Amino acid sequence: MGQNVIMVTQTPGHGYRRIGDAVAGAPEGALIVVAPGRYSENIVLSKPVTITAEEGIGTVTILTGSGVAVSAATSSAALSGISVVSTDKDNPAVFVAQGQLSLTECALEGSGWSSVFASGEGQILMRGCEIRNGAGAGVVVTAADGGVLESCRFNDLGTSAVVVADDGALMMRSCTVDKAAGNGICLNGRGALTVEDTTITGTGKPAVAVEQQAAMKAKRLSVSSGDGIGFYLASTGSVHLDDCSVEHVGAEGIFVAEGCKPELRGCRVRATGFRGVHFAARSGGKMTNCEVADVDGIGVQVTERSTPEFDQLSVAGSKRSGIRVSEAADPFFRRLRVLGSDGAGIEVDEGGRGTMENVEIEGGEVGLRVLGGSRLTANGLSVRNTRASGVEVVDAALALADSAITGSGGDGIQAGAGANLSVLRCRVHDSGGMGCQFAEGASGSVTESEFSGGKADGIRLETKEAVRVSSCTVRDNHGSGVRQTRPGTAIEVLDLITSGNLRPDAFGTSASAEAAGPGAATAPARPKSAGDPLEELQALVGLDGVKREVTSLINLNKMAKRRQDAGLSAPPMARHLVFAGAPGTGKTTVARLYGQVLAQLGVLREGHLVEVARADLVAQIIGGTAIKTTEAFTTALGGVLFIDEAYTLSSGSGGNGPDFGREAIDTLVKLMEDHRDDVVVIAAGYSNEMAKFLESNPGMESRFSRTIEFANYTADELVTIVRTQCAKHDYRLDEEAADSLLGYFEAIPKDGTFGNGRTARRVFERMTDRQASRLAEAPEVTAADLTLLTADDLEPGAR
Repeated sequence: MGQNVIMVTQTPGHGYRRIGDAVAGAPEGALIVVAPGRYSENIVLSKPVTITAEEGIGTVTILTGSGVAVSAATSSAALSGISVVSTDKDNPAVFVAQGQLSLTECALEGSGWSSVFASGEGQILMRGCEIRNGAGAGVVVTAADGGVLESCRFNDLGTSAVVVADDGALMMRSCTVDKAAGNGICLNGRGALTVEDTTITGTGKPAVAVEQQAAMKAKRLSVSSGDGIGFYLASTGSVHLDDCSVEHVGAEGIFVAEGCKPELRGCRVRATGFRGVHFAARSGGKMTNCEVADVDGIGVQVTERSTPEFDQLSVAGSKRSGIRVSEAADPFFRRLRVLGSDGAGIEVDEGGRGTMENVEIEGGEVGLRVLGGSRLTANGLSVRNTRASGVEVVDAALALADSAITGSGGDGIQAGAGANLSVLRCRVHDSGGMGCQFAEGASGSVTESEFSGGKADGIRLETKEAVRVSSCTVRDNHGSGVRQTRPGTAIEVLDLITSGNLRPDAFGTSASAEAAGPGAATAPARPKSAGDPLEELQALVGLDGVKREVTSLINLNKMAKRRQDAGLSAPPMARHLVFAGAPGTGKTTVARLYGQVLAQLGVLREGHLVEVARADLVAQIIGGTAIKTTEAFTTALGGVLFIDEAYTLSSGSGGNGPDFGREAIDTLVKLMEDHRDDVVVIAAGYSNEMAKFLESNPGMESRFSRTIEFANYTADELVTIVRTQCAKHDYRLDEEAADSLLGYFEAIPKDGTFGNGRTARRVFERMTDRQASRLAEAPEVTAADLTLLTADDLEPGAR
């Protein structure tokens, strides 16, 4: 045997008896060959050597009950075919603090917080290894050049399989993770991971978690059969997913939050328990050529002012809506396909915004539904074969252009109460109801569009609000081409081409519901108009102090109006307001109702609410901010301009620098003075920050002379909000679940991440998701079961 080959054997007289002794006695570069056996010792690799099993994989085991089993303290060393087992609960089995340790076809099992740990200047090169740890993690890396994991297998981990933290960096290729109680991959701090051709199955927490400032590049990373989220992306660092997939996980397939802006290309999400993809908490980024299918909940949801872009996204088979946009989110969709949703194909609600281009919707209850003060622009929309309406707009604004709606079970386009609908160059064919219906309280325009082959009227106008129908064609409908049910001058019908309709047209100042004579087709039941906003304000959960303040303001405005009507001077009033408090405390809702009350009193012309944030007022170029702010302000004339997180204008947040925000403030101050009798401006945000905001301009504090504080909801009030959501959606909450919720809401931290009413609504949504999963496995389900939410439907942390 060569001079640099050293034998270790438990047979006396044939070499070293202990591996550590062989390392101590070996020259640098030596090959240490170890005979089969179990070696109970702690080995310090103090010089460059290679240790290999004489008879191959699994025949040599290094075992320790205390301390690190194998530690590296040299420039380079290697283990091949060796099993390392540690039963120490406080130390890793393998520790590399400096130099490079190569582990080839080794089995590594720890019992502490990690099986393998690389820190400082250490580096691990692991190929074909198997890693286990029933108590902790598999591999933890905090070293800046942490090394490579290739073709490694992670099994039965007590926490996470791979953790990269602090300033650690790691490359991972062709690995598998199976059964980790924590994450498959966990990145935090400023950790960086590049991962390719890897699969993760059976994790208890998010299979992949990227947080804080961590960065990840992943190609062909597959996640399946986990209890939690597939990919949890909440990092301000760079995150790229290429050709990655998620299927059969218990929660969201991909959840993006905390301002994260990932780039997702060619990714696939299938058969998830909650949403397929969820962008929340001001996240952004871009999804390109991705697919979402067979999701138990919503296919793709965008909430909380998130602004992602989607290009060539396909969503199919969602049990609820295919796409849902809410809470002032403002996404952009291009080349979107939504197929076979059980709910709406696309739903925009709760102040959602967005732009859509070249969108295809097939099937579903409603193709496109826009509600709750939302604003949407859609160009090139194709809706086919929906069970109810093709497009539905209620209490929201929709600009629809160059679109086609075919084969809808109800109205092709339905504008309900409070809708502002613009239809340009659209074609609606073969509708089960009206081609286009403007219900009571709706307004808008229909231009250069065609409505044909419908089962009722081509265009039906039931509103007293302004509607302009211009250069349209209505033909071959079973009712009238155009029918106006109420006489009045607010409706204009110009340059109409009408032919082949079964009943005569009826529009103009003398038009009425009876103009068509007996037997005329009747429209489907229209949505009820909005109730008394003051009653709605008083019906809100909690907010007693806010209600008193707002009622006082309303009474003051009433008296001012009466004094003016009597020829007396009006008393001084705080027209512009500051709403101070944490998110989710009802500030936007109260602002909307306040505007409606002032409109009823005649103080405001319209009373509508225009909600803006810093991005809506501040431009990217010098001089652009004044133009952008003026445009936003002008849209609010006659109503309420609601500036959310107004303090960001004075703090310079948002990436555009403080001068641009101050330019918006200066412009607002001047506009508020110029139009002081035609608008109410409400600035909203956290209490402390809003105090600083008022100090940012000499004229700001004098114009916002009254601040209304919105306190956090109490635990009892949060439970009441959940009960309200239950009643609104035909559910019941049993008392055991209510008691558990009360304890959960009392214990939940009321920090900057607490969402108040939003938290309660999210709890309700998750309860309905879990109930659906629970009942799907039941052999028999009654009607009462379908409406009852129990403690079993709460997430484990809320029980």
